[in-house]
Amino acid sequence: MCVVSDRHESIIHAVSKVYPIVPHLACIWHLWKNVTKQYTTNNEVLSPIFYSPAKAYTQDEFDNLMEKIGNVDIGVKRYLEDAGRDKWSRLYSPINRGWTMTSNIAECINEKLVAARELHIFDFLEEVEASTEYVYTVNDGPRRFIIDLKKKTCSCRMFQLDEIPCSHAWVVLKNKNLTADAYCSELFKPETVVNTYDVPVDSLPDETEWNVPISISDEVVMPPIYKRPPGRPKKKRDKPLQELMIGKRRNACGKCGRLGHNGCSCDNSSLNKKNK
Repeated sequence: MCVVSDRHESIIHAVSKVYPIVPHLACIWHLWKNVTKQYTTNNEVLSPIFYSPAKAYTQDEFDNLMEKIGNVDIGVKRYLEDAGRDKWSRLYSPINRGWTMTSNIAECINEKLVAARELHIFDFLEEVEASTEYVYTVNDGPRRFIIDLKKKTCSCRMFQLDEIPCSHAWVVLKNKNLTADAYCSELFKPETVVNTYDVPVDSLPDETEWNVPISISDEVVMPPIYKRPPGRPKKKRDKPLQELMIGKRRNACGKCGRLGHNGCSCDNSSLNKKNK
């Protein structure tokens, strides 16, 4: 690999720090733009042969082309020599530098960011879509949550602790038309529940065939001491608080229309008289 740039000092400095081992090469097109600015004469003659030395495979071919450039303008030849042959020519490059280069990726990114470039940095980041297919951001009122479908996590921590998609993960799954089966723990799946009862339960033989030790058969088991609580026995289970809060309904008063009481306990007498 190599880094090809326009030899800007800040880029050269950054590349040397971040990629100290990767060769930093020069773009021949930017060298040509510099030549057209510094050497305004003979550009029409130089243009057909300027890029040729950079593409040369053999020493003889390279030397002949550089001599042609020197015959047109010796200053341009010296400029290329000073830039370093190993920086822009295929022949002297420290790596096998190809000649297939494209700016399609940069053009695609620029097109996506045309409107976003006018925004402030925070809003700009909000406009940029995620570069992966499994990390998403979900805004829930004033808060935002990061969901990683690959790791099955959410910054609210419900996804990874309950091992079932939280409300934020459900939004992503619904938006991506994904089913929740792959993101739920195996413990919640019907197959797992059925497998817990897969172990056979042996049936009891006839009571006459029971082999009960005498110490057990002689033991008298009394019922536990139990005091029946007042009122009718409960037939329904005690609901948890969360379930009660969801199912709780607040009735409105039929007289005054306010919540929290009914018509029998309504004490808004003045409002009732006014309505009458």
